[in-house]
Amino acid sequence: MINYNTQLQDFEQLPSAALTRAARYGDGVFETIRMREGKLLFIEDHYFRLMASMRILRMMIPMDFTPEYIVDQALRLAEERGFENGRLRLQIVRSGGGAYTPNSNAIDWWMELDPLDAKDYVMNEVGLKVELFKDHYVQPGLLSTLKSSNALPYVLGSIYAKENQFDAVLLVNDAKQLVEANYGNVFLVQGNVLRTAPLEDGALRGVFRKNVVEWAKDIKLEVQEASINPFDLQKADEVWITNTIRGIQWVGQYRKKSYGAEKAKEMIDMINRKLNVLGAL
Repeated sequence: MINYNTQLQDFEQLPSAALTRAARYGDGVFETIRMREGKLLFIEDHYFRLMASMRILRMMIPMDFTPEYIVDQALRLAEERGFENGRLRLQIVRSGGGAYTPNSNAIDWWMELDPLDAKDYVMNEVGLKVELFKDHYVQPGLLSTLKSSNALPYVLGSIYAKENQFDAVLLVNDAKQLVEANYGNVFLVQGNVLRTAPLEDGALRGVFRKNVVEWAKDIKLEVQEASINPFDLQKADEVWITNTIRGIQWVGQYRKKSYGAEKAKEMIDMINRKLNVLGAL
């Protein structure tokens, strides 16, 4: 069951015309949002990133497309699905036909909602095993900061990880700097310094990344947004992969290097406490 342009229907009923440009050209953007006890976490951050992405792609933004509208439509879907803790995907596509030049900049949208077992963020018990993915590079630029439907580097990186029995892979840009993982932003902890790649290097403008950067001081970490050389992985005490749905996943091994998770656990415990006190942010 999905919410397609306000109509609750089975996914199989999604009109093929709505998929045309997304399938042909990757002409779309999406947001994945965590629903916690019927509330969308970090909704303002998701909304502003979505609006910026649609403007960059020169899509027509409907007048009623407000944060409140998105929340209302998500709650309609959650009520229909019968659960309140889940992973919401909001997909925006340019509607209509055309070749590279579209016939229209109007949009279609739909929401999908899958259940999550826990309301709080739960850190992985066993550290992830990761490797560098160097077959294809992230190309830095304005488009690299978007969650677009054109996600081939992440798809191919995920296939590489599966074929080689890694839990995740780390992506690099054309200057061989580490920028992110195949499913989230990357943070390195060394001493009391928390470092993540800058957006200029090609890192995704992650919503959870933004909040980790803001909240790191609460556990006495100094944040640096600076380029990361893959050799820096050998010096780090901890390596994290972050996204809105999973929160913080800690890396246990990269080649012969092993990592701990002390600060990762401290950070995720602090975030859960904030959410319990403040509700959805």
